[in-house]
Amino acid sequence: MSENFPKPTSRPGIQAVHVNSAREMVNLHVQGRNPRQTNSNQLHGRVATQLRARGAESAANATEPPQKAAQSEERPQISGTGISQASSRAPPSPLQTSHPNVLVPAKDHQGECNNPQCGHCGQVIIPLPKATFPFHEKPSITVNDWSIYTMKGPILLSNELDYLNSNRFEFPLPEMIFGNNYVRIVNDKTQAVIEFNTLDALDSLNDTADFKVSYYKEWLSTRPKASASQAETDTGSTKSDLESVKPYDWTYSTNYRGSVTDAKFESTGDKIPLEKLLRPDPILFFDESILFEDELGDNGIAMLSTKVRVMHSCLLLLCRFYLRVDDVAFRVRDTRVYVDFETNEVLREYKTQEAQYDELLTKVNGRSSDPKKLLRDSNWVSQNMPVTSCDVERLS
Repeated sequence: MSENFPKPTSRPGIQAVHVNSAREMVNLHVQGRNPRQTNSNQLHGRVATQLRARGAESAANATEPPQKAAQSEERPQISGTGISQASSRAPPSPLQTSHPNVLVPAKDHQGECNNPQCGHCGQVIIPLPKATFPFHEKPSITVNDWSIYTMKGPILLSNELDYLNSNRFEFPLPEMIFGNNYVRIVNDKTQAVIEFNTLDALDSLNDTADFKVSYYKEWLSTRPKASASQAETDTGSTKSDLESVKPYDWTYSTNYRGSVTDAKFESTGDKIPLEKLLRPDPILFFDESILFEDELGDNGIAMLSTKVRVMHSCLLLLCRFYLRVDDVAFRVRDTRVYVDFETNEVLREYKTQEAQYDELLTKVNGRSSDPKKLLRDSNWVSQNMPVTSCDVERLS
């Protein structure tokens, strides 16, 4: 061996401890995505335990004697048509009759649905048990008169962005757009539709922004359309410190409340029943996705995301816009849609929150070794900001 390349003191290759760690990570990943594995059953076992506990409680309150109720109680089996008994000869248990009809996928689902129900607890398995590329996911579920559809796909391609810039939007689009993502709630009887999607949210943007940002010229250079538009409207020199970006709302602060079809919301004094949502009811369906995201030229973050949670009795959908402009301010705009499957009541709450950056930074001091870690958590930010407005509407 050459003198310039001395013989190594240890054998080449990857140490065994690293190989074992990698194997464990791969094993956990595979088991987490395969509902037939033991760990997946354990993951949903807590929900199944709640189902059995609810059934036992209902049986105790039934008119038949406790001994007879215990004999007739059997473990429920989740099928594509809802919750049914494992044996057709057994009398119906209180667990079966107390739950609504559940269909997976939704009864009007179009195309293929690869998101099955867990055979242990009945929850729709999201993400897909089997990974595919390109990534497209379209889970759905029907509970009583309501069907819930979600779509989650990859970021838009450059040719898709060029088409949107040329035909629909006159301002630079966010850096990351998941243009095919949506959450749709449909009343199968009235055909009323409440939908949250990316493109309609971008349509609701204002023409101007009320926040300012430093390094204006540098940021503007990353947005060709904005730079050209600004060059046409500028009448004087641009200052190097804080400047307002005039051509469009560069913070993408949407006031989007959803796209409504064949229905109308009216103002009401009612509130979303938090006590019902805080109950530890089994979750049949849960999905979350990002609609768009932008880092504002390394000056913060603007993100619009959705979450939907479906139980046997109700659902709650949250569409949240989260904005952090470093050293300037925070902003949160939440749209919540509550649907009661038992009464068909639909409530929509729209809440806005704002606070100065330094105001929240003082609340972080001493809470974490990384002071700005909490500032990246939209939930923590929302819990520590004052509410500037809140109104509730009812679907008429």
